[in-house]
Amino acid sequence: MQLLWFLTAISLYLQFSWARSIEGSEKSLNADDDKTVAVPLILVYGGFHYAEIGIGEPIQKFKVFFDTWNRNTWITSTKCPAEKYEMCKNHARYDASKSTSKKETTEEFSYVEYGTTINGTITEDVVTLDGQTVRQLFGEAKATDGDTLAHTTFDGSFGIGVGSTGSKQPTILESLVNQRVITKSVFGIYARSNANGEIMFGGYNENLFTGKLEFVNVTSPQEWIFDIKSITFGGEVLTETKCQGVVNDGSHHIYGPKEQVEKIYKKLGCDPEKLCEVDCSKISTLPELKITVGKMEITIGPENYIDKEGDKCTGRIFHLTQINWVLGNLFLDKVYTVYDVEKSQIGFALAAPPASTISIGPTTATTGKTTTTTTTTTTTTTTAPPTTTTAPPTTTTEPPTTTTEPTTTSAASTFVSNHKSLEILAVMAVLRYLQMCTS
Repeated sequence: MQLLWFLTAISLYLQFSWARSIEGSEKSLNADDDKTVAVPLILVYGGFHYAEIGIGEPIQKFKVFFDTWNRNTWITSTKCPAEKYEMCKNHARYDASKSTSKKETTEEFSYVEYGTTINGTITEDVVTLDGQTVRQLFGEAKATDGDTLAHTTFDGSFGIGVGSTGSKQPTILESLVNQRVITKSVFGIYARSNANGEIMFGGYNENLFTGKLEFVNVTSPQEWIFDIKSITFGGEVLTETKCQGVVNDGSHHIYGPKEQVEKIYKKLGCDPEKLCEVDCSKISTLPELKITVGKMEITIGPENYIDKEGDKCTGRIFHLTQINWVLGNLFLDKVYTVYDVEKSQIGFALAAPPASTISIGPTTATTGKTTTTTTTTTTTTTTAPPTTTTAPPTTTTEPPTTTTEPTTTSAASTFVSNHKSLEILAVMAVLRYLQMCTS
């Protein structure tokens, strides 16, 4: 009898210890004290967003683009003569002489952004994001060899790419982690095409997606490239092999291998060598594009992949000659995306429908636990999309380059007026990292 009681006691102890170890493991993943920083993203046009940040003490305000493709971090500077360079004439410029917290260096940089070379020197200063501060190295742009960026909405770019693409300086994500402003090297992005959005550093916001996140491994430690399980259009499988894809927040459309996109054009009744134009009255009857990543299927309907401008309707899926799939804002509009640097994974979940406002808090971190933070609300009222149509790279079927001009000048129209060049260069930048995908 004593032996039985002894064995029972041992069994209960082991069960209790096992339960405590599981609980401890969950707490390590779902810790309530994970720190995050949520930054509102303001819609410009068609899924393109910028963030308002502060640099220096006292704060100087700027609009920046968070670029997931490279690591370059730069801001237009007062050291760039406005009378000589259009880019510096049209944007807010950082003035180091007015900041008491700056640390200027003599180190020079030369970045290539959208086909334009930007030169200057490296400076360190305090960057303010959502009320949180971090010291950050960035390039003060003093000169440029072109006007590609002259009419963009953003005053600079904060690269949050991985690997060796671009600058060797720490990215804003790395600085936030290294200085313990956030806990984890993770960020989540909500970027619908018709609403303001959010980028959360250190975690993700469960209020901005539905269902569960589906994580897949990144196939290259240098880039956010992942395997696509399958792609179908109207029920037809476009490829029998595993394809590679990359999400590109610098692109408005979706691009794929020529042979596969031609199958899409055939179903739409389009000539693959010309711009795909469809009858606007039949949009609702057109097939759906379905992209499967891991166990998740993302459906893109014709109301999304067809652009309607007045009585003219054109496709937003284009082919490139020798690459795999580049998934631009047409794809990102459908998903909430989580980039996990620590685990080399990228996660997708269905994006929550845009509401009249987007609540930036109380936020929910990677942990799945709600943390108490200050609530900031941004409205989704945006500048109406202009009637200018974006053109893809010259290796694809070319969309129209002349359309009805907007009747008023707006942030959106000035952004799109120069976006044809940006679209081409943003897509061409990723081509060398993608492998061939065959049918």
